[in-house]
Amino acid sequence: MSDDTEPGQEPARLRRGDPVREPPAPIAERREVTCTLRDGTRLRTVLLVPHGTGPWPALLTRHPYDATRDEHDGMLDVGRLVAAGYLVALQDVRGRFGSEGVFDPCAQEVADGADTVAWLAALPECTGAVGMWGASYASDTQFSALLGGAPALRAIAPAMTPAMSALDGFRFRGGVPEIGSTLAWTHYAIAPDLIARIDSAREREAERKRWEATERAIATRKAFRAGALRAAPDAEAIVVWGLDRLREPLGSAHHRAGKIVDRIDAIDVPVFLVGGWFDVFLGSTLEVYRRLLHRAKDTGGPMPHLLVGPWSHDDMSGRIADVDFGPGASADDLGGSGDLTAQHARWFDATLRAGTADTPPVRVFLMGSNRWIELDEFPPRDTRTLELYLGARGVLAAEPAGSGERRLTSDPASPVPTCGGAVLLFAPFEAGPADQAAIEARQDVVSWRTVPLAGELTVMGAVRAVVHLATTGTDADVVVRLCDEHPDGSSLVITDGVQRGSARSVDPITGRGDRRSIEPDQEQEFVVDLWSTAHTFLPGHRVRVDVAPSSSPRWDIGCNVFQTAGSVEAPTVAEYTIRHGAAHPSRLILQVATTAPR
Repeated sequence: MSDDTEPGQEPARLRRGDPVREPPAPIAERREVTCTLRDGTRLRTVLLVPHGTGPWPALLTRHPYDATRDEHDGMLDVGRLVAAGYLVALQDVRGRFGSEGVFDPCAQEVADGADTVAWLAALPECTGAVGMWGASYASDTQFSALLGGAPALRAIAPAMTPAMSALDGFRFRGGVPEIGSTLAWTHYAIAPDLIARIDSAREREAERKRWEATERAIATRKAFRAGALRAAPDAEAIVVWGLDRLREPLGSAHHRAGKIVDRIDAIDVPVFLVGGWFDVFLGSTLEVYRRLLHRAKDTGGPMPHLLVGPWSHDDMSGRIADVDFGPGASADDLGGSGDLTAQHARWFDATLRAGTADTPPVRVFLMGSNRWIELDEFPPRDTRTLELYLGARGVLAAEPAGSGERRLTSDPASPVPTCGGAVLLFAPFEAGPADQAAIEARQDVVSWRTVPLAGELTVMGAVRAVVHLATTGTDADVVVRLCDEHPDGSSLVITDGVQRGSARSVDPITGRGDRRSIEPDQEQEFVVDLWSTAHTFLPGHRVRVDVAPSSSPRWDIGCNVFQTAGSVEAPTVAEYTIRHGAAHPSRLILQVATTAPR
């Protein structure tokens, strides 16, 4: 882009006979500087300065994964952001890589984020207006800065965000600890740099050996066997920290640190949310969207924008779990509407420069049909509820049939393995629409399916399951998967969820409510939240629902025994009886489109 090209415009085509010139680098100057926080801690910050004379609006990302990587291998092309006329700041959070201090995940980011925004806004190169972007932890830091009071922060673009609550896909799901993703994050993403920062060679070597012990425990699956959370692992400090969080009550104040569950009122700036249908934080991303949308309708505040693709937490290619959704599914294409960097540049042009907001309020990828659709809101207002009832001989139908039951054995020593879904795990456990055929062949997995569909059925919104179940234990976990069974017999998971029986009265977002044991052999109603999806079941395909007692290593393996604080109960085998029929209406509840999506 030439120096005299306006931001956001393409350069003029070369005239015949003009000399061919290499375009200048989009970044005029790279500075590695220090941001000093209120307590004197210094954070490494890379500033990327545009050509020309400022000041410019600033775009900031903060995370614990080495901010210098964003210069060449980040979610967005920062060179293009600079070329569009933005002062770009990349920062290591406290206690990570080039920054001083001790890393205290989530909790530290409220004050640190507010301090960083104020520092950046005050730089002579900045107009005083700041936007933030980033995925995962870098989305948490955006909301945290707003919670800390950051008036210069005018717009945010959080992707794959766990910021809503620690209880719905971050540390827990349906009251079940997310042990797999906790181990994956603390051990692989966080521990190596923390170990490298230890000054004492002797203690550094001791911590490295503890890291190796965790690695062996993951490889042998000892780290996530039934009852693992009751043991004291020989693990590095950050892994112990993560497992300690999973041992805390669902209502613990630690689960609110840096989260917006009680502070949605503090999010008073335009928000552009990016999510993935197979992202471990999809539930949180959509719950943030729903609450901001509700508030905007009530108060007239800024309407949130939403973009959701067929992506996992760390793969936005549109090719996932051996399913290729087509070239337009990639974040580098987005169906020809400009890639993810272009989407962000337009968003910040509109919110920081009062430009034209030419992006639709909602854009989601409709799987099955494999195309992008634009909506005023998600789910669209004209959806209807479809209930499909579990019936005899494994039939899933629109009307409840005669009463019946199916049984399975929940054996904590032989859990159902995780296979695809919205996971964030370690090899070989891959996210995405994996084929469940081998899992469905197990004796402890029971399935129901519709007849082959005569026409298209588009699910567009929330998915829930109601399961009437009796168990011989005093607690039970119910895992439910919605699958698309293809004519060739493959069964691809679309979305799933879990509910622990003792946590049925606990709010899945706030953690409020009491855990209670289950009365053995008494029928209980389990309501399982499978979050949401946008998926078309094609003619000849079947809607399939699987019910299982576990999914490991994704979720903590239940012991089938109610555990009170401080108790250590041995895991036990339990028999589950799933009842169905008019008197026991076990069913799948779908939001479906009433008209063909545009």
